[in-house]
Amino acid sequence: MFSLIKHLPDSSFISNKLSNGYIVHSLHNANAEVFFNRKRELVNFKEAFSDFSPKLHVVLGPPSTGKTTLVHQILTNDKNFNPIFINCRSGQFDSLENVYNSLSRQFKTFFDKQKEYLRNLPNFEMGFKANIPDFELSSTKKEKEEITFAKVSELFNKIANALPDWNFWNSYKLPQPILVIDEANRFSRLGNSLNGGQELLKSFLDWLVLNTKEQKSFHAILTSSDSFFLDWIINELHIPHVTPYIVGDLSKKEAEEYFEKHVLPRYECKELEGKFDQVCKITGTRMLIIDMYVGEYEISKGKLADRDFSVYELEYDKLYRGLNPNELHPYKSRPPLWKDDDLIKTMEAIVNAKDQGYILERELVKEIGFKQVNSLINYNFLHRRPTKRFAYDIKCLSNEAILTAMNMPSVRAMEDHLSLVSSNKK
Repeated sequence: MFSLIKHLPDSSFISNKLSNGYIVHSLHNANAEVFFNRKRELVNFKEAFSDFSPKLHVVLGPPSTGKTTLVHQILTNDKNFNPIFINCRSGQFDSLENVYNSLSRQFKTFFDKQKEYLRNLPNFEMGFKANIPDFELSSTKKEKEEITFAKVSELFNKIANALPDWNFWNSYKLPQPILVIDEANRFSRLGNSLNGGQELLKSFLDWLVLNTKEQKSFHAILTSSDSFFLDWIINELHIPHVTPYIVGDLSKKEAEEYFEKHVLPRYECKELEGKFDQVCKITGTRMLIIDMYVGEYEISKGKLADRDFSVYELEYDKLYRGLNPNELHPYKSRPPLWKDDDLIKTMEAIVNAKDQGYILERELVKEIGFKQVNSLINYNFLHRRPTKRFAYDIKCLSNEAILTAMNMPSVRAMEDHLSLVSSNKK
């Protein structure tokens, strides 16, 4: 049984009198764009995406850990890759027309590039050039044509038939095509948003398998922050033809370098130099959260209490509502399946394990039940990691699925709630 934990000393602020690592990230603010190099992941992912046998890669991880930026950095800065990007955040996969136009636009650009390369190839390879399809976007036609499921399927076939296998690109030292779909968990919107959407979704996923596993035309990368996306994609494909990875937070050493060498100079915040150990207690090692904290610290003129940090406030309020599950508005039409005591036991487990940074999913299921754990994950009180491949922020010897808090401010909020629970029981 997990025991109740005593609250840490009252939330404090860092007095305004108040070091080497690697990652890839882009952070935008009014001052500058920051890029921090994540060397281990760069090497590992480049090798995986260059494998001679095309695969369907699923890049997972908590929200805002830099999955998209990492993948883009690898593919856009290496002349051996010719990436094709689809962004599901922008609605490129929420209707028949958007699917058709997104794929048409991206592959038209890709094939136009290939024509330039192919001009220098021997004549016998001109057969490939002749097979390059013409793409017409529905939005550019004088009389807008209705996009049907049959027309999208025809586009899938055109692209698949025009692409050679992976060895072709290597043989002529040409940049290799690689399809990247950001926030691929939004595929489900396609299946639910229109008549025939589920059929179109299945057709697209089959097309991915055809071009990766069967015809070996290109690697495909799907990124997602959804804890259950891996399970979903495997169930939809009915085959285990995916390779999962995790992009986690920075290690403590990496985060300290990012803090000292990139964030503080950008905010001209010298009073926090040498104080990352204290800052890390509320921010953890996620770059976005570190950046937000220093920004808010500056705005507060050095008097930012931990309880006033915006990420902490949001997590504290979410947990408060989670302790009253009967009052919660159902998420995605799924009512919460846990009771307040289940969340208390979960918070105790996370807080007791905060030094190692995770708990085994199996252990929490044993304590509160399978449905309850899944419901807490669905409502984003926990994040689930089904693999540890390429993750360097957590040292876990087990190959089992693990659970973490959504971020470090959430852990601190759990501590505070547990302190109140303990006080109320006295």
